[in-house]
Amino acid sequence: MIHITLEYIEIYQDVKDLLKYTSGSSVRVKILICLCEGIQTMSELKKEIGISSSTISYNLSNLEKKKITSKEGEKYILTPFGLLVTYNLMENMRTTAVISKFQKFWLNHDLSGIPPELIKRIGDLYQSSLVESESGEIYKPHEKYQELILKSNYIKGVSSIFRFNYIELFQYLILENDIDVELILTNDIIQKIIQGLDSDNLKLLENSMAKGNVKLGVINKDVRIAFTVTDKYLSLGLFHEHGDYDNTKDLISDDHDAVAWGNTLFEYYRNQSQKFQI
Repeated sequence: MIHITLEYIEIYQDVKDLLKYTSGSSVRVKILICLCEGIQTMSELKKEIGISSSTISYNLSNLEKKKITSKEGEKYILTPFGLLVTYNLMENMRTTAVISKFQKFWLNHDLSGIPPELIKRIGDLYQSSLVESESGEIYKPHEKYQELILKSNYIKGVSSIFRFNYIELFQYLILENDIDVELILTNDIIQKIIQGLDSDNLKLLENSMAKGNVKLGVINKDVRIAFTVTDKYLSLGLFHEHGDYDNTKDLISDDHDAVAWGNTLFEYYRNQSQKFQI
């Protein structure tokens, strides 16, 4: 850990001037983003950014001196170096935006259920919405969750929390809609589910598992997260930092990046689970 800390301190010393230069001016940031999006002429830049040609020209001249941009005829373009700088800048902006946009979702919540490699990709959740319980609508997150689930063609989830009404929901999806379901649960939750089924429904579950419509995995660790990812949606819930699961907040998204993020998180837990057989 000390080695990693010193390494990043050294890296910062090497790149701090570049970081400060590229992100320290709103004009430069807007120019770089515009160039990355294919806006290239002075008139196009002026129209998009809404500032004078002289200000844009001054900044472009400085960017060119630093080998970040170049000019070809009447068009301004990013150099290969500038493209790397701009993509990195935009990703950092998106990450910071997710942290800020959903601040109340992260504050006082346990993030240990998200591995470091996905914390680094938290910007993938930018196109998400935070669903919260409200006065008179205390079950809003659960209702929204069920609404999303019923629109999906397959369901994958990880959980260490138990909601009895979800047994009926998943039974309906499997038996009535023939939807494939794969769940990774703690042993305690699986036992509660099994105990909550009568003999007929237990037999139906066994048949569904035998056909491959239902897959259950058991994970022998303290899972501090609950999430579901489908072909269309991601639903993400967190535990309080020093307590139980927060039923009042759910981060949801139908964005491709967010769903891909959720699938990677599911694979992370699948790789730590074992197949469960009744």
